[in-house]
Amino acid sequence: MMMNIKKNQNNAVCSMDCKNCPHGASQPNPMDDPMFEKSIAMLHNWVMLEAIREDHPKERIVMVILPGAGGELLTEDGSRDIFEDVYDEMEADLVADGELLLHYDKSDVIETDRTRYLLGAAEVSEIDQNGNECSINLFTLERTIDYVNENLTVVSIGGELVPALRLI
Repeated sequence: MMMNIKKNQNNAVCSMDCKNCPHGASQPNPMDDPMFEKSIAMLHNWVMLEAIREDHPKERIVMVILPGAGGELLTEDGSRDIFEDVYDEMEADLVADGELLLHYDKSDVIETDRTRYLLGAAEVSEIDQNGNECSINLFTLERTIDYVNENLTVVSIGGELVPALRLI
């Protein structure tokens, strides 16, 4: 008896010739998996976090996010440079079950159907168990990415769809 032996997309030797191969021939490309994309983002942000910590060991590190455009890790002073004149007057909300503190310009928020949406940039920092703001860490990075992914949406303003972040 002769077997039809071939390699599937995972480079595994397979003697079966079926479309729905239980050995992985018909599995989706793992690079298309959203978790893969999140893992790459986490790795990139972790490298950036460590570089900032090394260059600025005594400064608080925050993440500045912009709906639809991602985020960037900065020192608190770097964040103040971005927000310039409005920094001292920014609103602050606890989000992500009280684990993150979001600072934003209240003029960048709209409300519709009792839901508030942030259209502009926000600074994210961590809140410790004592209620103090502290530097972003690897856990906070992941929590921030999850929060943004769960709450990123679009709103219609004058017929134009605009990226927004639900403030919940």
